Order: sequence, then structure tokens, then C-alpha cells
Amino acid sequence: MKVYQLDPRKFGRVRRNIILTYAFLALVALAVFYLYLRDALFGQAWMLIPFVLLLFAGACWLSIRDRKRYWDAFRISVQNDTLIYSVPKMPEVRLKRSDLTGVKPVRLGMILSTRFKENFLLIPKDLPDEEYAALRATLTRWVQSD
Repeated sequence: MKVYQLDPRKFGRVRRNIILTYAFLALVALAVFYLYLRDALFGQAWMLIPFVLLLFAGACWLSIRDRKRYWDAFRISVQNDTLIYSVPKMPEVRLKRSDLTGVKPVRLGMILSTRFKENFLLIPKDLPDEEYAALRATLTRWVQSD
């Protein structure tokens, strides 16, 4: 049985994207505050600015924490002729070799199609590069052999 996990070295890119997203949203919120409360900001409403920034910083921290938990718990197992896809807060998905009908590369990884549903499952590119290539080769071989 081979178990695949997301590459911890690639988490930095995800963290950076989350931080940039929340920083952008905080700036938009401050711009909206300025547009609607322009005159009041020079009075007592200026205290809302640090509150808004703290609110977005807290939301960013929670988002990074949740994504890290997801990242650490993500598992893909290949055992005999079965692929087991396990992610947090979702039911485990088991795909038999005979059910797999297609592997399509996309920007974020590869999409698996089955006899029951097209574009059923995304295998992310965030696996270690050599493991991603090995898993892709295995799944392609499964599709071609059936």
C-alpha cells in the first residue's frame, strides 16, 4: 500500500495566497469605511480602523490554521487495485481500478473520471513532484489497461 500526502514545502505558497487575499479584503474594507464614514473618521469612528484590521488578521489566522489541518490530514492511498481518497470533513472515496475511465491533466492537478460520473475527483498538484508523477503514471496505466 502506497500513501500519498501533500508536500509540506508547498504549503508556503498557500499561506502566502491566504495572507494576500485577507490583506486585499482588509484594504477594501478600509476603503469602504473611508467612502461612507469620511467625516466621522476624524471623530470617534477612527477606532474602528484597528478593530477592522484585527478582525481580518484573526480571520486570516483561522483560515491558515484550518488549511494547515486540511493539508496535514489529506491522504491518497493506492492499495492493490483501489484508490482511497481521504480528506477531512468529507466521506472517504474508494475508486476501484475497473471504475476509472479517464485521467485529465488540469492546471491544479489531474481530474479523474469514473463510469458513474465524469470529472469526479481532483488529485492536486501539491503532492511531492516525484510522487505526483508516479501516481499519475499509475492511474494512466489503470485507464489504459481497461
